[in-house]
Amino acid sequence: MKIFTKPTNTQKHTLYGSGLFVVLFLVFAFWFPEAFREKLGLWTFHILEIFGTFNLLLGLGSVLILLAIAFSPFGKRKLGKEKPEYSWFSWIAMLYSTGMGAGLLLRAVQEPVFYYTHPPRESVLSQGEFALQYTFFHWGLTPWAFYGLFGLVIAYNLYEKNGTILSSSVLEKRFQKTIWATMMDILTIICTLLGVVAAVGLGSRQLLDAVAYWMALEEIPSNLTIWLVLLVCAVAMYSAFLGLSRGIKIISNVNIGLASLLLLFTWIVGSELMVVGMFFKSLGIYLLEFVPVSLNIGDQKVAHSFLTDWTFFYWAFWLAWAPFTGVFIARISKGRTIRQFITGTLIVPALGTFIWFTVFGSNAFGLIESGKTTAESFGSIYSALFNFFSLFPYPLFSNTVSTILVFTFLITSVDSAIYVLSMFTDEGKAEPMRRYRIFWGISIALFTVVVILLGKDSLLQSVSQLLIIFALPFSFLFVGMVFYFLISVIFEKNKEG
Repeated sequence: MKIFTKPTNTQKHTLYGSGLFVVLFLVFAFWFPEAFREKLGLWTFHILEIFGTFNLLLGLGSVLILLAIAFSPFGKRKLGKEKPEYSWFSWIAMLYSTGMGAGLLLRAVQEPVFYYTHPPRESVLSQGEFALQYTFFHWGLTPWAFYGLFGLVIAYNLYEKNGTILSSSVLEKRFQKTIWATMMDILTIICTLLGVVAAVGLGSRQLLDAVAYWMALEEIPSNLTIWLVLLVCAVAMYSAFLGLSRGIKIISNVNIGLASLLLLFTWIVGSELMVVGMFFKSLGIYLLEFVPVSLNIGDQKVAHSFLTDWTFFYWAFWLAWAPFTGVFIARISKGRTIRQFITGTLIVPALGTFIWFTVFGSNAFGLIESGKTTAESFGSIYSALFNFFSLFPYPLFSNTVSTILVFTFLITSVDSAIYVLSMFTDEGKAEPMRRYRIFWGISIALFTVVVILLGKDSLLQSVSQLLIIFALPFSFLFVGMVFYFLISVIFEKNKEG
């Protein structure tokens, strides 16, 4: 049996174009490593400098558009006529695991502590409250608005307009076989592929630190990273092979169950009352100052260097992840009303993220203030969480659960990416053939392994920088798709009226 059925021209061009990009990336990275990294760093810096403010406006606009749609009569519209495929719990579990799960483990302690010791500006708030406000800002409403708005455009086109999951399917039919349509789909695939490779690279490093913790290793064998990547991708490919209900949903449910257990454990063993007070104060000031902080104006203005290093970088990163996460969210949201969709992709996950960072951040602040440790012990995104739990009671339990979560959250990022890429290359079908899932599972594993072998951390940084670069053209595509969606909705409403 052949691995592929004969593709349509558009499908073939999309697949070949994506493959050509991967080959060119690896060739330049191998033959011209220093010049390649230098150019990528320079381009990334200039893009963040020039288009950073544009991304700020786009982030705030995405939040406001989603809220306006949710509170409008249009919010009552259902995405399809069928009942929802998944329960609320499983739906939230899948979109949360895909969109942010692995990153929350990396940053749970490290980022709040960084802002605690390096506040971006002066504030009347306490150090802890101010640190949490900025952590909320970078991980809260705005990233989920990028995901949710792109996902809503795709979901509306898929379930209300009988389109496909492809980005190009939002275009009128006469434009769907053009070179522009193919470029839209290639751009979406490249952003997805780079995003998942960066996630696997970072996640495998955190897994390595977990292995080093358990085995008391001072130096980690170099080939261990490769075996961990292959293991993660193999399990993820099997999960994607089983499909949404039998594979991805089950692992996502396990993720949320274990994460909730770890969160509850940390809250109970730590300082319950301090966490509650810190949560409401930080959330209140985050919401109160959301608009001026989003625009970086007035008393909330921070140094440009901070914006470039943190906010601009995050906004570009979230934008680049939007096609992958948004398409996956659209795929699992059939039967939801648009208001439910926005609540589930904007409000609920943001609140969960706020609680997560408050519990871990507040207790980390307490450990530093009590003199039990220093901020430097939480400086690494890879080891901060394990160092944190080593200072808590029952470290065996908490670090065991943390290690399992690093592994399972990473799997859900990869298996959902495999599924999304398979849909893209199988003509946008919501249930892609399994041969495509096998192909992309193997491709992601090989691409990640080659990146690690060629350049280790430096090339992983190059992947992240390349992701930022591709976020720029995608941001223009994003604006165009949202504009076209809003015009279509307004036109349809006037026609009905």
